[in-house]
Amino acid sequence: MKPLALDAQVRDWQLSASRPLRQGSETYCLQHDSLGPYQSQQIALQWLPVIPQPDAAWRPAAPYDLAQSPSAQLLQLSDSFAAYPQQERVGRIYAWMVDNITFSGIRRGIEGAEHALQVGSGDCTEHMLLAGELLERNGVTIRRALGVAIPKDQHRISAAALHNWIEYLDNGSWLVFDSSKKLLGAPETESYLALLFYQSSQQLTHEPFTTDLPRLKLFLQ
Repeated sequence: MKPLALDAQVRDWQLSASRPLRQGSETYCLQHDSLGPYQSQQIALQWLPVIPQPDAAWRPAAPYDLAQSPSAQLLQLSDSFAAYPQQERVGRIYAWMVDNITFSGIRRGIEGAEHALQVGSGDCTEHMLLAGELLERNGVTIRRALGVAIPKDQHRISAAALHNWIEYLDNGSWLVFDSSKKLLGAPETESYLALLFYQSSQQLTHEPFTTDLPRLKLFLQ
C-alpha cells in the first residue's frame, strides 16, 4: 500500500528499496529471493514524503455508508450536538468520546459503532466508526484512515502497528481526531501515516501489507 498522508497532510512520496520494486499508481510490489525452512531475508523499504498536496487533494469521492438503521440512542446522541455552533461540534464530540468510550485494547474482528455505544468501549476501529457517525451526522467533513501512528523518533513500522483514526476538515486544513489515543488536532509526539482512506464499510477488513510467503514478518522503514 502506498502512503497517502502524513499527519493529515496529503503528500507525494519518494520510494526506495533494497530489492527490486515494482510500483503502481497506488500500490507497490517487492521482489524477494526464494527462502528455505528457517531462512530469513531483510528487505528495506523507505518512504520519503516530498511535495505537500493542497488540503483539498483528497476528499471522499462519495458519502461513507452511515448506519442505515441507527438506534434511537445513536440518533439522540448525534442530535444532542446540533445545539452547539458548527465550529464547536468537533471538540464537543471528541470530549464525549474520551469521557464515555474507553479504549478496550486491540481486538480481532469488527464490532461496530453501535456496539461501542452500548458497552462504552472499543478498540481504535470502534472509536473511528462511532466518532465518524457522530461527526458526519453533524455536518463535519471527515475521512476514515487506516495506517500507523508511531513516535516521531521511530522509523520502523510493522503490521502490528496498524491503527484506525479520523481526519477532519477544519477551516481548509485536515487535522487528526483520535479519541482512542486522546489526540485532537495536529500531532506533536506521534507521526500519523495514512495508508488508506476508507470509502465504505466493506473495506474495513482490507490488509495493506500482504505477502506470498507464509509466516513472513514485514518491517518497513
